Amino acid sequence: MGIDNLVEGETYEMRLSARSPKGEGIGRINDIVVFVKNAKARIGKTHRVKITKLHRTFAYAELAGVADNSKYFIGNGSLIV
Repeated sequence: MGIDNLVEGETYEMRLSARSPKGEGIGRINDIVVFVKNAKARIGKTHRVKITKLHRTFAYAELAGVADNSKYFIGNGSLIV
């Protein structure tokens, strides 16, 4: 699956595996690198993300929800249900 199979505005599940120096979460949807805004404290979890912008080799997204349906705490002490 390449960039042609991703659609702006669609929701996908992905695991956030790293954070960028700008504070974005980084993950992959198949072979495409996806940068997720405001997700730096959610590294290691699987999330639903909405693709907001596609480029030739990467994409930007925003959080749309937690995909694994578990409760957990984020860096600022808030409980996510």
